[in-house]
Amino acid sequence: MGDIDVTGIFTVVCLAGLPLVIGMTAVVSHYWSKTVCHQEDVNLKHHLLAAGMSAEEIERVLNAGKSEQKSSSSESWSGFE
Repeated sequence: MGDIDVTGIFTVVCLAGLPLVIGMTAVVSHYWSKTVCHQEDVNLKHHLLAAGMSAEEIERVLNAGKSEQKSSSSESWSGFE
């Protein structure tokens, strides 16, 4: 009467808890990487301001290559080549 089926409880905890932990890890990792990228962008802007660059020069540096990257990525995924 006092015996508890530990295997069944362990199975239920693993089946419910493991996907929850994996999902939460994925969400936290996604937002952590976005935060790190944003911080690197802010640090670059501060570095460029400290170097004496104007706002137009900083904008030109930050936008350099963005239009080329978008067009090349869309070309490479446009079909089965």
